[in-house]
Amino acid sequence: MTQTRVLLINCNTMLDTLVTAGIGILSACIKDAGHDVRLFDTTFYRTADVTGDQARAAALQVKETDFADLGIEPNEEDVIDDFIKTVETYRPHLIGLSSIEVTHPLGIRLLDAVRGSGIPTVVGGPDATFAPEIVIRSPSVDMVCVGEGESALVELCDRLSSGEDITAIGNLWVKMDGQIHRNPVRKPIDLASLLRQDWDVYDERRFWKPMGGKISVTGTFEMNRGCPYTCTFCINSGFHELYGDLGGYYREQDVERLVDEMAEKKERYNLAYVYLVAESFLTTTRTRIQTFGRLYQEKVGLPFWVEARPESINEEKVGLLTEIGCEGISVGVESGNFDLRKNVLGRNVTDKTILKAFELLRETGIRVSANNIIGFPTETREMIFDTIRLDRALNPHGVMVSFFSPYKGATLRDMCQELGYIEDDDIAMDYRLGPTMDMPQMSADELVGLHRTFPLYVKFPEDEWKHIAVAEKNTPEGNAAFKEYSERYVSEFMS
Repeated sequence: MTQTRVLLINCNTMLDTLVTAGIGILSACIKDAGHDVRLFDTTFYRTADVTGDQARAAALQVKETDFADLGIEPNEEDVIDDFIKTVETYRPHLIGLSSIEVTHPLGIRLLDAVRGSGIPTVVGGPDATFAPEIVIRSPSVDMVCVGEGESALVELCDRLSSGEDITAIGNLWVKMDGQIHRNPVRKPIDLASLLRQDWDVYDERRFWKPMGGKISVTGTFEMNRGCPYTCTFCINSGFHELYGDLGGYYREQDVERLVDEMAEKKERYNLAYVYLVAESFLTTTRTRIQTFGRLYQEKVGLPFWVEARPESINEEKVGLLTEIGCEGISVGVESGNFDLRKNVLGRNVTDKTILKAFELLRETGIRVSANNIIGFPTETREMIFDTIRLDRALNPHGVMVSFFSPYKGATLRDMCQELGYIEDDDIAMDYRLGPTMDMPQMSADELVGLHRTFPLYVKFPEDEWKHIAVAEKNTPEGNAAFKEYSERYVSEFMS
């Protein structure tokens, strides 16, 4: 069997530097099977006007940081030209595109640029998983991976190297001789069987990540895959449906194996911070959290960041987080309107429970952020102010607010399409940069204004709200008011 050369494309948003566990695991699996891997990464090309971090800083959600201080700036070379050169020099036998919905159009442009090379292409990621019929329509796409890619990609490489038929590989849709071979989704992979991430494929600049106003060498580790909940605005609801008859999608990584990899990567890459991929870190057994805490303190001991749901937070768990060095936690509030939260978003959690969670976290020294989303279908301005008022009562250190983006795979996208707010093949916007939908009860312009002033409404007294309302408007008067309030906000709440 000859070796297959695989060119993986990480089609990423500009300067979003956090390494992705998925790419690292894919590369490790391919190499372990005896094949060769190279990564073409779009992260450091100028593919947008602003970065997600810049947009969040401008909207007063995070402290401003500057990669230029580290000598990291977007590459002014043309990303398409450089990709063509990489293909010509590496001469891969297979090109694998990994993209999210936001970056998928750029990924297709890259594949289109080398379509005449005859190199087979496979596309994976959430967009491919939840819209395979749309993705495979592209003339430059030969295969689509629906669901997890580790086993499917290794089998594809093995078959390509031995000259075997590739049309019957589980998880793959294969376009060949005028036909599309739609193979069934295989059972979810056992996380314990996965290899440790291969970070050698990454540019070393990928490890620098802004967190809490500092840029640190950060490692990403997959503690869980999927989420035990099925919130309608999240693509995990789609994964639950896809794998519902195959034992479910949510799985937990073995804690000892996870911490051992963290310790190894800490030493090898001089990590200063850990980013844990766990949609709801505290939604697990008490024993698992205690075991993680004990091993993490012994072997890693770095500050880390997690996400959690309010109903998973109790006094014992908060105490453990404090002991083991949790530096930052983001808690999902999403909406302050209970009816919307329960009946539209699928989050049956009371205001009382949310308030209690933030109360427990307040005195710990952990940096606490409230995660909010605006722009849901049927949501009104009054409902958004319900969220603002709840955040005021929570009094978090950081106020995060995202635009609702109806990504393919999220069950709430179906409602958006039924209401005529988005078409089947429309691409949803980056949730940090702008709204996807213009709705009769909530225009895109109004959402943009509320998004940038949301933290101001949360932190400043209500008797200033009429002045803050002026700052919502994209007018000379409104922009001057926003500039004045922004300077006050940074001075009073972000210094």
